[in-house]
Amino acid sequence: MEGHYGDGLCEGSVEGCLSTDGRWTRIRDIQALNYSLMCRRLWDIVVERSDSIWVKWIRHYRLCNSSVWTVNIRVGSWAWRKLIRLRILIEPHVEYLVGDGHSFSLWHDPWHCLGPLIIDFLGDPSSRVREPKMH
Repeated sequence: MEGHYGDGLCEGSVEGCLSTDGRWTRIRDIQALNYSLMCRRLWDIVVERSDSIWVKWIRHYRLCNSSVWTVNIRVGSWAWRKLIRLRILIEPHVEYLVGDGHSFSLWHDPWHCLGPLIIDFLGDPSSRVREPKMH
């Protein structure tokens, strides 16, 4: 695997990577590292990190009136589908505080032990036909 990874240049296998300051570092499990980095991006979407242009773009163009928990997993690019599939890894670590309700969705967020209530009451939202959203 040759190419850039983080701030280092990987040469040969993923077992040894040379960082930009000349020290060797080890990446033992590249898949676990990738999951960790992808879950961080997904976490940024869930907590609505407002200083990220990427999160704002995702919320506006990918999620629209949905949430990470109920968005159709079959729509979007390969990378988007892979990212959304990781939501099962972070869901057990999310705790909801309703507060003023600004960033909380009674229907779409998995605050209940059943998960997102919209799925239990209305079925899978990705299987329904929706009217197009007009801007």
